[in-house]
Amino acid sequence: MNIGLIGLPQSGKTTLFHLLTGTAPNPTATFKREVLHGVTHVPDPRVDKLSEISRSKKTVYVTVEYVDTPALETGASKTDWFSGAIASGLKNTDALLLVVRAFGSEQVSGGLNPLRDITSIQDELILADLVVLEGKLERLSKQRRVKLPTPEEKLENDLLTRSKELLESGRPLRLMKMDEHEKKALRGYQFLSEKPMLAVLNAGDDSLTEVTASLNALNEKIAPMRMASIALSAKLEAEIAALEGEEQQVFMTDLGVNELARDRVLRASFELLGLQSFLTTGDKESRAWQIHKGESALDAAAAIHTDLARAFIRAEVVHFDDFVRESGYAGCRAKGLVRLEGKEYPVKDGDILVIRHSG
Repeated sequence: MNIGLIGLPQSGKTTLFHLLTGTAPNPTATFKREVLHGVTHVPDPRVDKLSEISRSKKTVYVTVEYVDTPALETGASKTDWFSGAIASGLKNTDALLLVVRAFGSEQVSGGLNPLRDITSIQDELILADLVVLEGKLERLSKQRRVKLPTPEEKLENDLLTRSKELLESGRPLRLMKMDEHEKKALRGYQFLSEKPMLAVLNAGDDSLTEVTASLNALNEKIAPMRMASIALSAKLEAEIAALEGEEQQVFMTDLGVNELARDRVLRASFELLGLQSFLTTGDKESRAWQIHKGESALDAAAAIHTDLARAFIRAEVVHFDDFVRESGYAGCRAKGLVRLEGKEYPVKDGDILVIRHSG
């Protein structure tokens, strides 16, 4: 899973990036025009428990790569902000985090206004997509002057024309009504406004309660754009991250913080993308894998290795709760809790799978 961070200047975006990835900022470097990459794993106590029961030599978690981009200035869609390395860093992401400033109102011209900032960022993404799309349509138009378009090229032109009309109306591409074939085709262009988006309101430690209380009203306003928002304080989270063990837990309890920002953002990102985890376990390795909700045992096999999907026979399935309660496969088999499922079986979050295959 790859997630890009976008934000206006002084939003605390890069501070959040370092919190999410567990990295430290370079005090001697300036990242004005540089893209930062960082990888973190998705904490999953279920994997730890499986590793303990199976006495696994290795424990592997789902990983997430975050891409931090330079601050998004007004009018960026008309500059080189979206070109070169910056666009390369964003175009391959699965979703975008829009980091919005919600601290230090006296330092912001016009005051704090998360909805205004979210709209401003989205407008830039829409304009940037429109520039790219117009170029693609112009290319197709030139091809039509030379030869008659193929059925595929005609469908491509129709899809892009509809996309252009939506963007020109000021709406993001993720709002466009499409069938599954069209969704797959449009996703191949990697337009930014088509990507799922989560707004992260970065509050001050003295305003976090107030900002959190305002989320319901904000979410009602941005829901038509198929967006959601969460609130956190990067400053406060940085103080928490500097502590260890029991001291960290005591500090969090005193502040009324139940979950670290990293875990909250990861959980919200999973929900945004409609992802879930299935598990595998054995003496060699216990591991979490990600697939989309509703995907099948065959999809799960492909997530592990394409060869498993090609040679798929059946899947042995037991749920994590049963596995833990019965202390492993032996107890589950004795009670008939291990099921044999075919390739169409819809995998559920927390299922433990063994893929049986030919060859």
